[in-house]
Amino acid sequence: MFLLPRSQYFKVKPLFKSFHHQIIIHSVLEGNTSGDIFVDDINDPKSVVLYGINFEVLVAGETQNKEFNKKLYQLIINEFLPNIRKKGLPIINLYYDSEQWKQVLELEIIDQIESTTVNKRFYTLDETKGFQSQKPLQDNAAIKPVNEQLLRDSSLKNLDLVTQWIHVAWPSVDHFLNKGIGYCVVESDTIASWCLSLFATNNQCELGLMTDEAYRKKGYAKAVALACVNFCVDHNKKPVWNCDDENTGSILVAESVRLQKVLNYNVFQLKA
Repeated sequence: MFLLPRSQYFKVKPLFKSFHHQIIIHSVLEGNTSGDIFVDDINDPKSVVLYGINFEVLVAGETQNKEFNKKLYQLIINEFLPNIRKKGLPIINLYYDSEQWKQVLELEIIDQIESTTVNKRFYTLDETKGFQSQKPLQDNAAIKPVNEQLLRDSSLKNLDLVTQWIHVAWPSVDHFLNKGIGYCVVESDTIASWCLSLFATNNQCELGLMTDEAYRKKGYAKAVALACVNFCVDHNKKPVWNCDDENTGSILVAESVRLQKVLNYNVFQLKA
């Protein structure tokens, strides 16, 4: 197994073609997301694994490459799992694109690791629904873009959490400001809710959202998600959304802002 040089990333793009619901792949390939790609052969890769943002692992390509599969297990055991333990992260998400890969992972990888299967949903824009305008927020709250001015306002509570989100997914804050999007609700002096593009390509943005527990059930999550969706539409970008099948709050927000479920899929979650 070899670490693929960034200049050679184009070679693995065809291997990931069935992962249309994972924007992280093209975000890494385009240099918008921190990640590494490992292959069986640098010159002519047939099997590939992408390791992004410390806890996302995606496998694709030839499934019966025994040597590659052995090295994949060693990579997970010796590098990926120790890395998330060091960073205090609870799990690794392991994605596969076929029943063949699922069987290989079950037999050769995860049977030796504590894991569980998680059901997920993938949402895209429902273009049959028209423009949706924002509803007014309470007097001391306002929707603001996550831009350079906001990120420099050290008086805002939760600014460290927003910045942390950016650093998890993006190579730098400057990179996010150049290629990403984000909106938040500021109530008084607190960033109460925020929605950011975690992954981005030239024409797609995968959105992620968080609301401070003290500010929930005020409509803030829908407000920031809708702001991001409307921005995407206005700038000819396609918003997408992934969430766990049991995350009722995330599902309700997604379906309230012109997004529709187009896929159910499963991933393995490997416990730290």
